[in-house]
Amino acid sequence: MAAWATGYQGKVESMLPTEGEEIVCLSASRFSPPALIIHAPETRSYQAEFGTDTGQGSAFDAALNAAGAVSPSLPEAGEEEVVAYFEEHGGRLPELVFLAVGSYTGVVIEQEAVMAGDLPGFLVAST
Repeated sequence: MAAWATGYQGKVESMLPTEGEEIVCLSASRFSPPALIIHAPETRSYQAEFGTDTGQGSAFDAALNAAGAVSPSLPEAGEEEVVAYFEEHGGRLPELVFLAVGSYTGVVIEQEAVMAGDLPGFLVAST
């Protein structure tokens, strides 16, 4: 589980984003499912599970949708459509989420690094 997510959810003040900061945190803990996305643009934050978006209609949500990282949901889609999505893409959700984050941030995280556990504690990207 991402250490930042644990501290942030516990309201550790030093971990709260400040004005001008934007944090995208992915936490796929096998010990505390579900896998979560926390998007914290400036002083607000929004949370989603892998397979959903934050519901904010933001550019970040658009990137998740464009990458195919958002599954259809009931009752908007029929049961057959939901089942078909998970059969085709369910095992790839982490990959699709990372693709969306890379597209949104411009920071590319190689799948081999994820699989090997060779990720940095944080990445800083400036625009």
